[in-house]
Amino acid sequence: MPFAAREFPAEPAGRLRHTADVVPLRTVWWFWLLVAAPWACTPVASPPAVERMAAVAAAPAVDAERAAKLLLAALDGEALYTLADGTKPVSEGFWHGWVRVDAPDLAEVEAVRAALAPLRTDDLYADVTVFDAVHDGKRAAQAFVIDRRALAAALTRHAVFFAPYGLAPSAHPCEVMAVVERMPKLDRHRGHGLLFGYPVHAVDFFVAVADTPGEGGKPAQRRFVQIPTFASPTGRFVYAVPPDAPDRPEDQALRARTEPVLARWRELRAGLDVGDLAALRAAVATLRREFAERVAVGVAGKPRAVALRPLAFAGG
Repeated sequence: MPFAAREFPAEPAGRLRHTADVVPLRTVWWFWLLVAAPWACTPVASPPAVERMAAVAAAPAVDAERAAKLLLAALDGEALYTLADGTKPVSEGFWHGWVRVDAPDLAEVEAVRAALAPLRTDDLYADVTVFDAVHDGKRAAQAFVIDRRALAAALTRHAVFFAPYGLAPSAHPCEVMAVVERMPKLDRHRGHGLLFGYPVHAVDFFVAVADTPGEGGKPAQRRFVQIPTFASPTGRFVYAVPPDAPDRPEDQALRARTEPVLARWRELRAGLDVGDLAALRAAVATLRREFAERVAVGVAGKPRAVALRPLAFAGG
């Protein structure tokens, strides 16, 4: 999802939505929404490896059709870069919903949460967030997915920022997301930018201009850096930099890291029955085998990989 962008469904009118046919400023910045989100997750720990087969057998039945649609939406969007290798430690927005405040009906939220169970593993965690901000009597809900190892690495790398909030690398993904959502506005923007995998210079730029309007009260000028996805070449994985800023090594490295992932997903997708949950799971396992253990990116953008144990999907 775009840096500083929160993705909302089409209603209520006036909210932002990330699609390929809306203007860029309405699609790329979650920070214009200014939402804080205390929300509930389903903190279910992954079973030890020795118990994985038993967990699969004991897991409740999953709505395979719904689960396949969710997983396909994630793979076709920016969550590909979370599922494949954790380039984005966190991705959101591949499902949207609303919860009415006066007459809450959580059936759809619970159904989506249950359908995300195949993505709660030793390596990944997926759930639904419900935001605190109320718009026209409703709270927005979104699905998210996390690469556990990439999240822990981000918390370690940026400990100076996260540790004062009590967020250690061992923190549960839901705790991390909830605490960041409750941070003061500018810290929340920085926290989300770091979790969503944007270069630090882009996060610094956004935080610096978030409360500093440009000429005539308009947003400060900026140039958008776009990382393509299968669903759209623009507006999904995108961040802003100063208008005259050249590409930095971090920007070039991000492109080099993501390009082969998208190319491989295009290859895999072409041969898939995209409505088959088992086939989509297998595709995620293939992507992670090929990319999640990368230790370097070559000059041509080709990954160097080492063997990764098979990715098992289990509910819980």
